[in-house]
Amino acid sequence: MAKNNNLSFNIAYCGIIIALSTIIMLVSLIPSLTYVLPAVSGICIWTVAEQINKKWGLLSYAASALLCFILIPEIEADLYYVFFFGYYPIVKDTIEKIKPKILSWVAKLAVFNAAVVTAFWILSKIMNLEQILEGLEMFGDMAVYVLWIAANIAFVFYDIALGYVFFAFNKWLKPKINKKIKKI
Repeated sequence: MAKNNNLSFNIAYCGIIIALSTIIMLVSLIPSLTYVLPAVSGICIWTVAEQINKKWGLLSYAASALLCFILIPEIEADLYYVFFFGYYPIVKDTIEKIKPKILSWVAKLAVFNAAVVTAFWILSKIMNLEQILEGLEMFGDMAVYVLWIAANIAFVFYDIALGYVFFAFNKWLKPKINKKIKKI
């Protein structure tokens, strides 16, 4: 199915996805889900870009990011969503068009690291560094670097997994959604 151009459908679909994304972020109040749920929420927003177009996807991301800052008291999850997980699924395919593939990965890592450094800098201004690095005392002065390396490794796995999620959505879920939409 071609991208949808029906304004009322677009507004309704975006509203539902923004609400779903915000509800998912609300669950990030559970401490162990602070990093996972912004990623899941970003995938929900990506469906807007996939079903309608990137402009609507980015608009939905902006609306959900604003709602998250207003409604979700978990500042760390909010920052990671705003600075990376909310928009990255939407821009991933654009970055992947860069040739050769190694430059594409350099661009992806640059986007990720700029986002992480910015979010970490803001967090360090809001919270004290001991709170952020809690549990990494055994690494001493190297804790920040260990965390940064671990984050980059996790990002590579996240990016690869995102590709599989996109494939599964386009292969199995999108045809079913489009079939239901045609009936409406």
